[in-house]
Amino acid sequence: MKKLLILVAAMAAGVPAGGAFAQDAPAEPEATAPAGGDSAAAADAAAADDSATEAEKELEGDLAMFWGRRRQVEVVQKRQVEKDGRFELALTGGVIPNDDFIVYYPIGARVGYHFSESFAVEASGAYALDSDSGLTKFLVDPEGADLTRAVIQQTITAYYNLDLLWSPIYGKVSLLGFKLVHFETYAGLGFGAAHVEELKSANDPKLRSAIKPAGNVTFGFRWFVDDMINIRTEYRHHFLQGPEISGGVYTPAELTLGVGFMI
Repeated sequence: MKKLLILVAAMAAGVPAGGAFAQDAPAEPEATAPAGGDSAAAADAAAADDSATEAEKELEGDLAMFWGRRRQVEVVQKRQVEKDGRFELALTGGVIPNDDFIVYYPIGARVGYHFSESFAVEASGAYALDSDSGLTKFLVDPEGADLTRAVIQQTITAYYNLDLLWSPIYGKVSLLGFKLVHFETYAGLGFGAAHVEELKSANDPKLRSAIKPAGNVTFGFRWFVDDMINIRTEYRHHFLQGPEISGGVYTPAELTLGVGFMI
């Protein structure tokens, strides 16, 4: 009975840990325990037990060698791409689909600096192309509602932001079983300004230019192609003052696809 308890303890102590994400900072692989650590001690204890047969002693030795080799598997590895101290240039395009009357297509660029593996500061700017939404087209279509196009109280023409980005998770996934892809998630918070054309008064139908303070929150992924190139997929929610005539807060939601270049 004592021998069986020793066998169970040796096997439980040798079960290897599951896989883990890579650490935020580059790190050397963890030192592995020498073959035969705790299991070897259990084997020695069994050998000292006079009640153990020669076959049991031989089994203990084989188990110690087996689990010792398993412990040499290193699961924590260095990052494929190290960002600390590097600049990043990104070209982006996206869509803002949550306005009832206008669909925006922002095209822009970003420049960032990674002052650690986890944190970066990034400046961005975009010019917003726009087109009528399906609702607007229906309202003015003679075969639809056949209404006169209402004056849109505010439209965005461009915006600029400065964001602090935090990358808490780094990992890798198998792409259809053919390629191992490294990625990281990031979240950000920023402020900036938006150029708008807005209606100032119900008695004056002319749209006038204005610059309004703005903020944003961001969540996205970097998918690393190699040490220099990555693909960025991102959701960014903007906040800015609504049109002067009606007030409130305008909250465009932007979906972005970009290509980043690490320097």
